[in-house]
Amino acid sequence: MSIVRPAARPRRAWPATALAAVTAVTALTATTALTATAAPTSSGGDTAHTAPGKPVAVDLADPDATRETRSLFAFLRDLDGDGVLFGHQEDLYFGESFDEQDGTSSDVLTATGDHPAMIGFDTLETAGMPLAEREEKALQLARNIRQAHDVGAVSTMSVHLENLVTGGDFYDTSGDPLRAVLPGGSHHDELRAYLDRFATTARHAVDDHGRPIPIVFRPWHENAGSWFWWGAAFGTPGEYAELYRFTVEYLRDVKGVHNLLYAFSPGGGFGGDADAYLRTYPGDDFVDVLGYDTYDDTGASASFLDGLVSDLGMLGDLAEQRGKISAFTELGISGGVRPDGENASTTWYTDVLDAIRSDPSAARTAYMLTWANYGGDSTPYTPVEGELLPDFLAFHDDPATLFADDLEGVDRVRTRSVRSAAAHLASPADGARVVSGPVPILASVTGTRADRVTVTTDDGPGGPAEIELRAPRAGELWWTGEWDVPAEALDNTTRGLTLHVLSRGREVVTSASSVLLGPEPQLPPGVVDDFESYGDDVALGRTWVPQTVNTLGLVRAPDAAVGGGTAALRMGYSFASQTYTGVGRRLDADWSGFGGLEAWIDPDASGNTLVLQLVADGVAFEAYPSLEGDAPYLASIPFADWRPASWDTAHADRRLDAATLAAVTQFSVFVNAADGGSTDGAVAVDELRAVPAAP
Repeated sequence: MSIVRPAARPRRAWPATALAAVTAVTALTATTALTATAAPTSSGGDTAHTAPGKPVAVDLADPDATRETRSLFAFLRDLDGDGVLFGHQEDLYFGESFDEQDGTSSDVLTATGDHPAMIGFDTLETAGMPLAEREEKALQLARNIRQAHDVGAVSTMSVHLENLVTGGDFYDTSGDPLRAVLPGGSHHDELRAYLDRFATTARHAVDDHGRPIPIVFRPWHENAGSWFWWGAAFGTPGEYAELYRFTVEYLRDVKGVHNLLYAFSPGGGFGGDADAYLRTYPGDDFVDVLGYDTYDDTGASASFLDGLVSDLGMLGDLAEQRGKISAFTELGISGGVRPDGENASTTWYTDVLDAIRSDPSAARTAYMLTWANYGGDSTPYTPVEGELLPDFLAFHDDPATLFADDLEGVDRVRTRSVRSAAAHLASPADGARVVSGPVPILASVTGTRADRVTVTTDDGPGGPAEIELRAPRAGELWWTGEWDVPAEALDNTTRGLTLHVLSRGREVVTSASSVLLGPEPQLPPGVVDDFESYGDDVALGRTWVPQTVNTLGLVRAPDAAVGGGTAALRMGYSFASQTYTGVGRRLDADWSGFGGLEAWIDPDASGNTLVLQLVADGVAFEAYPSLEGDAPYLASIPFADWRPASWDTAHADRRLDAATLAAVTQFSVFVNAADGGSTDGAVAVDELRAVPAAP
């Protein structure tokens, strides 16, 4: 193809409010407040107008972050709506317009004359890769980050780590991998080894003065969904939070990596609900960037843009309240830019930008990054020619968008770091199931000189307890102890735990969590759930995980209809600002001897679409029982009638044969908004089970 590179646009003046905190000299001076109980300081909106020369307060996940890393944080946080950096994944390494990687060639450069302001990377390990190659990839990645730095871009890093239990890829959710890699888990050492290699990357990514280059690190992303092994269906919110917290603490406190900003990006589609967004939030002490990931298959329809602005507005408000950076950490047209005539919209980039800029809270988004152009037969996410190129150029030329040539002062903001006390129970994680005693206790305490740490338990069978913890030895992360759980307490009920941290005889930090005591009830082969074993909604929520925004709980006879026994699952929903919602659970089952699925359903006469989804051999298969009427009924659906989800075009020809049914890993119940359907509703399900084939 013939490509003409446009002339570079003139460098735009940087917004005055963002430059207010930038000094006139390159050298930085940083001061550190060491008060253990210091509260977070003012939000981005306050610090953006700091007088030149006055240090800007930053409260980071890493109080010992390098001055360049602190400067980057302050710079992005304090944009406060004055502009949004545009980013592109793997920009210098894959593309439509070049074949050889030379450290400067770029599709965005080809199209606009500018490099993107941010370049995304991913750790370069793949399932089955030999150790020597992994170690070399870690060093290569450091060299790539240096190349991005040299073209004026900020680097951001995501993680698509293989399943450390099975050796499968990151889509392999079998083997309970999330819990296996947590502190005390069977494969925790493998996680440490991976983080060791990433630490090598971070330490070797240095500029021409030998200073570590700041990196926005985005581990364990999109966990509100369940397509990755660290997703919502495969651990409690507390277990996910501990995976994230350990990642931060190990890199920061054990490996001594201090050039990272930590981004939390659970996905998208939260309906503007802050509680739903924060469901798996590790806490302000571990997060610098509040991120959001979503893709659009509607051509920037009004409903998509409304939902996007609602969520990014919520994120902007949260970031301002908490002193964080708000970011659109991953976005794009679903499936990428298509050939001319096949795109749903030819003004997609400016439509998205205009929608974000129209709302003051959403406009606080500091950066937005789209996915990679892998070249070959794949579709790109930024155009270099064709019908979307004029709109992408208009997006580039808009004064609100910032590319590499627009960045000034990123490393020249004077800062002072705030250090706060923090503590959490690393094991058992919040919401974890304890099946027997004694239970090892691991607690993390940072930012204060603790002289005593204890854990107390709520009253229950066997009475309350107080566990005294021992201080960590040199090079260790945790205070440790042991809880001798009495046998009579292992009754499948929830028990509260409280971590107490004392310094000089004064309690300075407490942290509350809970655990589920007792082994998980074993259901007969083929049974997904009969909902009889849950003592309360907390226990239900450990197994059944919401996907997007809904209300989940148990209903019980005789107050409500149930399919059998005394309990059923009820999911309430609203489509005011989302188009689907659901709930799912993890399975590890062989259904090769079954021929179909039965489900008791109490419909809501909403006219919406009920979706039963079964993941087998890594493929999502779906069936669609009716929500017409409001009379409960028993649906029986032969596996021969199930089909791959419509969005999974790569597996459209797959069927639920015996070989596929031998590896069932997940079951979900969704409701999709339908034209003419009700905005609000509630559906109950019960007696979910695989059944033998009909004669």
